[in-house]
Amino acid sequence: MDEAPAGVYVVTLQALEGGRPPALTILAFVRAGAEGEAEATAILEVGRDGFSEARVLRTAEVIDAAAMPADFSSAMANARRYGCGLIVYDEP
Repeated sequence: MDEAPAGVYVVTLQALEGGRPPALTILAFVRAGAEGEAEATAILEVGRDGFSEARVLRTAEVIDAAAMPADFSSAMANARRYGCGLIVYDEP
């Protein structure tokens, strides 16, 4: 049986940078086969970048990459190439 190809999911999280409030919003673009896998990968990756207490707010699969805003293109490309791309918002 063939497995479905991995898609790209956008996982919206909030996490503490360096363990200090306020929680920042992070968009994780993750190449994954399923939503749960994308969420687990996103939490792992933000932890590797020094964030803690990450919690997933929502997750959605990218259906039409051409409809994504231009400022997401780098994170999307990183997800396709390396498995994950992050966008961290400076403001809570």
